[in-house]
Amino acid sequence: MLRVITAEAAYTTEELADILGLPIATIRKYNFHFAKIGVQFTKKQGRLAYTNDDVTIFHELKRIYAYPEMTLEKAVITVAKKFNLVPDTPPNISTEKQTLNLAPLEVQMKDIQSYIDAKFEERERQLISMAREIRALKKAQQQKKSFYKWLKTFFEK
Repeated sequence: MLRVITAEAAYTTEELADILGLPIATIRKYNFHFAKIGVQFTKKQGRLAYTNDDVTIFHELKRIYAYPEMTLEKAVITVAKKFNLVPDTPPNISTEKQTLNLAPLEVQMKDIQSYIDAKFEERERQLISMAREIRALKKAQQQKKSFYKWLKTFFEK
């Protein structure tokens, strides 16, 4: 009886990078994040060897990580849960939104806004002053013209 043994393809990191169209460093970074949550990939002769299933996992990670607002940590956890690679989220990685203390930023924004308002008012005062000066100069010029006109009519007679 003939028995056929099929060996599943084993891809190197470089080959996986070519398949996914990503730099090798990105694949290594993805591996690092998978390792943080306890997912280990197969090693052959001391080098990582990726199976077809692993290629599918990385394709899914690439697809999910492409969404806006998606962090790499969240994408790795999502893929790991989808493919049942880990039972639950480890305690050191939080998938919830982190709250920021916005009070210092609000104070800074108020300071900036008051500075902008002060500069705007100063500029407005300067513009009004310049407009008054221009108006006064035009009026003086008109008076000068009218004086010469009067003087001209006086000598023409």
